[in-house]
Amino acid sequence: MMLRLKDPFWQSIAEELQDVKENDPITECHSGGFDDLVDQAKELLNLADQNLHVFPFKDVKPCWFRLYTDSSIAQVLKLVHRVERPNKVFTFSQSLQQNLGIIVHKLDMSLIMAGGMGREDVIQQILEHLKPLSRLEKLEVVRPAKRRRLEESTRQDHLQLDTLPDESVSLPKLQFPVQHMNQPALATFQKYMQEERKPVILTGILGHWPALEHWKRTSYWLDQTLDGRRLVPVEIGRSYTDEDWGQDIMRFDRFLTDYILRRSEAKTMPAEDIKTGYLAQHDLLKQIPALRGDIATPDYCFLDAPPAESGTPVALAKAKGPAKTSHPSKIPTVASSLPFGSNDDDDQSAADLDTDVQTNIWFGPSWTISPLHHDPYHNILCQVVGRKYIRLYSPHDSASLLPRPKDEPAPHSSQPQNGLYDDDKVLETIDGGETIDMSNTSQIDVAAMELSPHEDWDEVYPGISTIPYVECILEAGQALYVPVGWWHYVRSCSVGISVSFWW
Repeated sequence: MMLRLKDPFWQSIAEELQDVKENDPITECHSGGFDDLVDQAKELLNLADQNLHVFPFKDVKPCWFRLYTDSSIAQVLKLVHRVERPNKVFTFSQSLQQNLGIIVHKLDMSLIMAGGMGREDVIQQILEHLKPLSRLEKLEVVRPAKRRRLEESTRQDHLQLDTLPDESVSLPKLQFPVQHMNQPALATFQKYMQEERKPVILTGILGHWPALEHWKRTSYWLDQTLDGRRLVPVEIGRSYTDEDWGQDIMRFDRFLTDYILRRSEAKTMPAEDIKTGYLAQHDLLKQIPALRGDIATPDYCFLDAPPAESGTPVALAKAKGPAKTSHPSKIPTVASSLPFGSNDDDDQSAADLDTDVQTNIWFGPSWTISPLHHDPYHNILCQVVGRKYIRLYSPHDSASLLPRPKDEPAPHSSQPQNGLYDDDKVLETIDGGETIDMSNTSQIDVAAMELSPHEDWDEVYPGISTIPYVECILEAGQALYVPVGWWHYVRSCSVGISVSFWW
């Protein structure tokens, strides 16, 4: 029997969920129909979750992403149904407000873990519908007492000023600076890519971005995340090459409090017992589409970029198969299960951009690090807030940069310390015996070299002092072009937000 909800909006969501086409991916994993989906929503979600945690993630069938998504929405509908039934006089704001965090949690988990596969528009409709509820209640009212005390002692100044911290730490003196180009014409930049094949800082191309002002304000981020209720995947630890590296999915207000505002108190290199949290390599603009209006894809990303230079690691790897990033992840998302640049329409999420440009956000405190690595695509890294130090090496020096073995053990850590709700498994660890291809990452710890510049690093990494490199401090409003295959190490010199465009 069809679930009947009093509110027309929620009833329309139920009817849309019931509409399953004959070739819908969900039919391969679940054929019980809408009623069974609703009745068994929790059990089906657990089943889908178990099947998402298959390593390597590329082996996950699309039907499990779809079942995870639909059963998550079904759980939301059941919750709304329970809220509606006991009340003869239905008061929308009072009834749902108490359960708003749980509803947002389930919807965001379906976006993060499964890409909202096939239901992206439905999920965004629900989240937009819930926005008025979040604005009825100030964030301070719902925070636990411990967090309120922390807020009073460590966040008060920044919240009063309504700005993210802007203190800079450890700004190095540049010895081999990257060259600059100010608003190059498309033809000029096309020629540069083809002939020079070197990194370059692009100035004057981001001035029209609203993000340059909006993203500095804490109130703006809280407003865009339903007063901090939205979930985000956060990397915990200094670098994904470290043994204690891990990932957690948490509320945005917790990320903001614990890793951005509180961590900003460190004026020097953080102590070993202070964990770094980095919202890294995540398509937050897809998860929260309203943020996309704050930026614009640079026109340079639509130019024909040259292939990787012959004989370099990326060129050799592409000759063997589809190029893909090997940034490790414990979150089995749709994106992590598909090769980058696939031309198979059946393998593309319905919410993908209309172009081949992939967008990711990088949001973290000072001393967040991307270890020395290279990527199989061209990149324009746009700095929106704060500063980053970046060091780059030519792909022709790859052999001297000590790439990691392809069978490098995957970084692992214990279960996340703070699950949001006891009945939801947030993440699972990867068994120690399983491996990922980390040959795009160097064994050279550039961060350690920065911290101890007087040490004889040639004893540790033979010949490292003779390998040429270029470097820059990327300021807010600037963009750095990184050609395909160039090795780069990135360190935040302050609270920073960047957007990368890969093509």
